[in-house]
Amino acid sequence: MATPIHSKLINRAAREILKPVGLVRKGQSRVWLDDNGWWLTMIEFQPSSWSKGTYLNVGISWLWYPKEFMSFDIGYRENSFIEFKDEDSFFPEAIALSEKAKVKALAHRHLMSSPELAKEFVLTNTVGDKQNIWACLNKGLVCLHASDFQSANMHLENVLQCNDDRDWAISVKDFTKSVLNLTPKEQLLAVRNAIIHSRKLKKLPEMEFLFGNGT
Repeated sequence: MATPIHSKLINRAAREILKPVGLVRKGQSRVWLDDNGWWLTMIEFQPSSWSKGTYLNVGISWLWYPKEFMSFDIGYRENSFIEFKDEDSFFPEAIALSEKAKVKALAHRHLMSSPELAKEFVLTNTVGDKQNIWACLNKGLVCLHASDFQSANMHLENVLQCNDDRDWAISVKDFTKSVLNLTPKEQLLAVRNAIIHSRKLKKLPEMEFLFGNGT
């Protein structure tokens, strides 16, 4: 099936704006990734089931828990739907969306550029209370990254206190228990190994990355 013209224009705009700053297109999709080892910025030019055009979704996806799919863990919808009417009017809008996505991705790089900055950013922007398993897990692991082991263990203990007992939640709790039973040095190594496994599940390429205090 031939690629629709509006998708071609989106791909062209993203290639012109995002590729030069190091982002990579995910296969033949309308998703671009800024891969930073243990986390990535995911940019999605999301189609509509009803009209030709695109939404723009931008967010951070954590890679420290082994699962096959990527998720918008911080951030998501950036604009209302941009409808394709004709090539001349749509391409500048696609360029503008790509520029907006680039600014967000570069901002994420800065906000995550050190363990302490990452901790501050994640604790401030993670949505969810003590009954949100993912929020507790993400807060705990970013504190671990920043070598704040006391806070890390507090948030990870909150994971175990969540009432959710669905199969996936039990798996997250089992993972959390295994981390809590380790020494701080072992915890960092275990999460690093989880990131490597997570990357394999998502079919992301092997790459060197730092997690925690130089590990």
